[in-house]
Amino acid sequence: MAGDVMDTIKGDDNVSEILSNPIPYKLGKYEIIVELGRGTSGVVYKGFDPFVRREVAIKVGWSDPTPDKDKDKVKLDFFTEAHAAGKLQHPNIVALYDAQMEKDLNYIVMEYVKGETLLEYCRKNGKRLSPEKVLESMFKCCMALDFSHRMGVIHRDIKPSNIMLSDEGETKLMDFSVAEITQNRKISPSMIVGSPSYMSPEQVQAKEVGPQSDLYSLAAVMFQLLTGKVLFPSENMKQTFHDIVHKTPPSLKDVRPDLPGALSDIIDKALSKNPADRYESGRTMAAELTEVYDSLIYTGQNISRDEKRHALKNLKFFSAFSDKHIDELMTVSRVLDFVLGEVISQEGDIDNSFYIIMQGNAKVIKANKLLVTLTQGDCFGEVGFLAPNTRTTTLIAGLNLTLLKINAVRIETLGMECRMLFYKAFSENLIYRLAAKNPAG
Repeated sequence: MAGDVMDTIKGDDNVSEILSNPIPYKLGKYEIIVELGRGTSGVVYKGFDPFVRREVAIKVGWSDPTPDKDKDKVKLDFFTEAHAAGKLQHPNIVALYDAQMEKDLNYIVMEYVKGETLLEYCRKNGKRLSPEKVLESMFKCCMALDFSHRMGVIHRDIKPSNIMLSDEGETKLMDFSVAEITQNRKISPSMIVGSPSYMSPEQVQAKEVGPQSDLYSLAAVMFQLLTGKVLFPSENMKQTFHDIVHKTPPSLKDVRPDLPGALSDIIDKALSKNPADRYESGRTMAAELTEVYDSLIYTGQNISRDEKRHALKNLKFFSAFSDKHIDELMTVSRVLDFVLGEVISQEGDIDNSFYIIMQGNAKVIKANKLLVTLTQGDCFGEVGFLAPNTRTTTLIAGLNLTLLKINAVRIETLGMECRMLFYKAFSENLIYRLAAKNPAG
């Protein structure tokens, strides 16, 4: 902060002068520490909330009433849309804390995330994330978008610079700001909103957009993270728009033949010109990303279907399952082998998988202290399965450990009968676990 002087931004001050002035100000109750970045709609500061004693990000913009839009209408639109943004409480969405408007100045106060945006990993000759980390990040974005879409909010500006990767490795979608919230108002077909390189065909054509538009943009980001290339490179915006609408996007398998073909198929599907040919939801796209992720990190850990079925039928969890139901469940699960001492999951990890021990044992550790040893038929990960959660314990493999890993997202792709059988067994196990106070959730 520059010196001890702290001025206060007032609504009747010259907004342009305020936003171009490098000297920190106090905005309402918030102390402004340093500028983080700026764009055409305003500027973002790192700030501090002295009441709750936390760092915040403050996005300052200004309303620009025109003769056909009075200040009261601008104010109503601002708070209606800020309210919609405030409802997006999700671990992979930057939280909105506050929204204020003073005459010609408005600002929103958000969670401050220490880290960098994915733009740093998209540059042609820049640093790269591993394919596994890209998939993990895109999975979390899919789930965040699935949540926001179910809340009636279409982002409309998914791009690398709107996705944060925190210093702790967590992914956060941001900029669900007033310009991007669409709930409770109709978007004019004449409005083109977004960033050209990541726009969907329907955005470019100023047509109505839905969840599939955001998923298209996310696939464009994923392609760039994995290749360092934008889908349709051009210095001419008109040419870029033409290519988005009419040209077939490059396929990942042609640029990165070393990556699984299934990953290329996912991106190709999400980039379909027709929204109806893309994924129905972020959740369904996330389910397929999970399958590819598992294939990358658990290469070679496969046993035959008959061996799986036989092993599972001997477990109490599957006592009510027929061979048909077990076969169906195996399409959304994976059998994994671990050697003695290998870490299965670690304290602080975020995971939404449920595990069943098929053979061997696993040790539950907290603060370097053994809490309990789990054996054949025991389960763990129930809490994270119900809602992505931070692991509070570390699990380490004992001798000859074989696990069944079931991902929460992929369970939803099962048929109704199989799903009901699974959730019945899961509920019974969870009740038993809570009664026994098993610490391995």
